[in-house]
Amino acid sequence: MDEPADRAATADAIAGIDTFAEQARRRARIEREAVEWAIDELETLVDERNVDLEGLLEYGRRSRESLPNRHRRAFEAMADEFAVDDELYEAYVFAFSELCEELAEDGSCSEKNPKGCTNALVSDPMVDIDGDADGPLVLKNRDIAGRGVRPKSIVEQPPIDDYHGFLTIDTCGTISIFKGVNDRGLVAANTYIDSERDDVDPEEQLRNGTVIRILLEECASVGEARTALESYPVRRLMGQTLFLADGTDAVLLEIDPVEERIDVDDEPVVIRTNHFVNAHSTETESSTLRRDRAIDVLEESDRLDREDLWALARDHENGPGDDSICRHPEPETEQPHAFGQLTTASAAVFEGGSPTVEVAIGNPCEGGRTRCGFGEAVPTDLRTGKRWLERLH
Repeated sequence: MDEPADRAATADAIAGIDTFAEQARRRARIEREAVEWAIDELETLVDERNVDLEGLLEYGRRSRESLPNRHRRAFEAMADEFAVDDELYEAYVFAFSELCEELAEDGSCSEKNPKGCTNALVSDPMVDIDGDADGPLVLKNRDIAGRGVRPKSIVEQPPIDDYHGFLTIDTCGTISIFKGVNDRGLVAANTYIDSERDDVDPEEQLRNGTVIRILLEECASVGEARTALESYPVRRLMGQTLFLADGTDAVLLEIDPVEERIDVDDEPVVIRTNHFVNAHSTETESSTLRRDRAIDVLEESDRLDREDLWALARDHENGPGDDSICRHPEPETEQPHAFGQLTTASAAVFEGGSPTVEVAIGNPCEGGRTRCGFGEAVPTDLRTGKRWLERLH
């Protein structure tokens, strides 16, 4: 538990930050142990398996050109703080999925696509107003490859210049955000869809983690977020289902760059895994099984609250394994390092209109939950990534 003086010092440090580079340097110092551990682990494996990074680095360097200047400055400031191999750190930030595929041994990657995550959105009239939520609820189970070398931490960025601050749980030492809530209570979260155009160069393609961070930093409501998103040509986006919620509105957007369309789903209960439902999509067995199971679970109740979403996050039907909502290693991929195997790395429940997040590190079936509010004290082991490291050791 943090001492009161430590909490006050942390709050003062956050309040005193006024540039993106300064915030990135602060994050790097806080998360240094977790990031340097992860890069050291990756370096050993890359050397053992003689992985050639050049193709991954070329993709990453070209992708970096699509970043807003403020995000690029943040990456450069972070990179300067870590005592790690520069090229491997670039691959860790910009081409991690591809690196995991290179490191996966034969038979250890059960499913290359879809690349994980189960999300649910519950809004009026299905939200239980007698429970502890006043606005729409969003659940995100974050499923990733990498067998532990993608440590997670609570990240809080204060308002900087005219940009909103945000609160999230995401990967230590990276600049992309795949879910979060900002200081105005706007929630954004996504699931990845394997859909992108071959005729859009990486320099022009907006990465999903960039899109969500832009929306959190620049928008105060669902309406503003939709307007901002529509200012970009759809062909420049990557495939995703994007969940948006504020204090009163909630919507799911299916973003398909191949067909250049954005479909809207504003039903009171919306569930997505990693295939399009309204647009055409390659549907894998795992994605379909997880979504069908989630629909069955949530259809059992007339009203839904946080506990219903947490029960869904922990669900082991069709598993526990690659096909369950709470995803675990398949038995045959336990040894030695099944880097291609997707597992649940964190779970988070957000409430539209409330700058808070309730999180579980690792599989939500295995640990407790912690609720954090923007501008409030965050437990040290969650800010630094040490809670993640403690799970592995």
